[in-house]
Amino acid sequence: MELLNLDLSGPDWGLMSPQLIVFGLAIALLLGDAFLPRRLHATWLTGLSLVGYSASMVMLYWQHERAESTFRGMFRADGLTVFLSVIILTAAILSVMVSASYIETLEGRLPVGEFYLLLAFSVLGALITSAAGDLVMIFVGIELSSLATYVLTAFAKRRATSLEGALKYFVLGIFASAILVYGMTWTYGLTGATNLDEISSYMRTISDGGRLEPSILLALLLLVVGLGFKIAAVPFHMWTPDAYDGAPTPVTGFMSVAPKAAGFAALIRIFVQGLTPLRDDWYLLIAVLAVLTMIFGNVVAVAQTNVKRMLAYSSIAHTGYMMVGLAAYQVTGGFGAGGDDGSVTTSLAGGEDGISSLLYYILAYTFMNIGAFAVITWVQHRGRGMDLDDFAGLAAKQPLAAAAMAVFMVSLMGIPPLIGFYAKYYVILAAIQADLLWLAIVVVLASAISAYFYLRVVAVMYFNSNDDRLRTVSTPMLNLGIGAMVVANVVLGLFSQRLIDLADHWADALTVATQATSIVIK
Repeated sequence: MELLNLDLSGPDWGLMSPQLIVFGLAIALLLGDAFLPRRLHATWLTGLSLVGYSASMVMLYWQHERAESTFRGMFRADGLTVFLSVIILTAAILSVMVSASYIETLEGRLPVGEFYLLLAFSVLGALITSAAGDLVMIFVGIELSSLATYVLTAFAKRRATSLEGALKYFVLGIFASAILVYGMTWTYGLTGATNLDEISSYMRTISDGGRLEPSILLALLLLVVGLGFKIAAVPFHMWTPDAYDGAPTPVTGFMSVAPKAAGFAALIRIFVQGLTPLRDDWYLLIAVLAVLTMIFGNVVAVAQTNVKRMLAYSSIAHTGYMMVGLAAYQVTGGFGAGGDDGSVTTSLAGGEDGISSLLYYILAYTFMNIGAFAVITWVQHRGRGMDLDDFAGLAAKQPLAAAAMAVFMVSLMGIPPLIGFYAKYYVILAAIQADLLWLAIVVVLASAISAYFYLRVVAVMYFNSNDDRLRTVSTPMLNLGIGAMVVANVVLGLFSQRLIDLADHWADALTVATQATSIVIK
């Protein structure tokens, strides 16, 4: 008789239109690389990539008011999906603008078509992860994004550091993926489901009984370890400095944002939508990891003299700031908690603030960090390296480039009125509202430490001198990208409240899940 209750309606492919456009872009890039004359690759494939990602972002506009799911809950189109997808596609567009001239002129002229194809598949994997409502979909999305990023890290194959960083990233990534899938397997074995709504329903029943089984805690720990690697949280960060340092600079900027956004998308989907009934068991673990990540990243960054490697450790520290938003999530009654009449209700108490601050921080970090790596790329085009001494005297010779780098450094440090200040402000506010005052204090102290190495770059540019001349090179698209990110750091900081309002729509995901859970329970 159960067959009579099956949902035989077809999937809603329209909900997947942004992802399908990126998939179509990947196929178009593959065909273009195969059949277009090589002299047209740089112009046509760059333009095709920008058009494809822009078209995918336009399709998101038609979804921002929707809160639906398809493929029996495996794929979601909700506020969380839209906001994360905007971040990922923005990172992709900016990365194309930064890398357009780099792959043509530096590192021995990298193959353009292969580069953009791998970038598209990495973006596609991240988009799938952000929209996943099932453990299997989350794993497929993360691995698709990771595999493409492994290859991009080794794309400068003539440099030993690129191959070394990619090998470390790949080997450690395999172990992390195994741990992650092991945690998912434990979760499936305990709940009999991979759908996050069904997992939440089961966990609510278990948590009502009081004490948790050790097997559930083991599954929880395995998931934290596996996803901790994807976001470069301490102590699962070992791959980050060498991979960031060895990868081509535009790739470093991209991999510091898009895969990290995918990792946090998986964390939100699994822990907030699937394991919210266990929130009291996992929030403290996330908070402790956040403290370790913030302190380690900032302290080690102080000792770096290579700007690119310094930003790698800085990226670790910013992961810690983002984790504070996740730890600040709080809910009463549990996600999908049952009411007195047996109905399914979702009762939030400040939960939106924690996740909203996390989403806003990822968006702000996109413009700050890719911008910083874009200026490093700009300096490399002019014949200099990535050490602090290579930035000496930049303000005297190229004041606009130095001013742009100063904006990015100050924003990463968290100084008003730039977007970086508001990102940290909302995270701190969410921590205080969640009664995690000690965690908010750590954020402030860690930010104070970071002031040293961020301002050191600014001081070197404006107060030191370097007699080496800069090469004269035309990089119009790179210049446009840097200018756009400078404007975004200023303007989006001034209008931060509107972005927070958009981030608040992540709670639409709970509406989708509640509806689906009611069907399961019924």
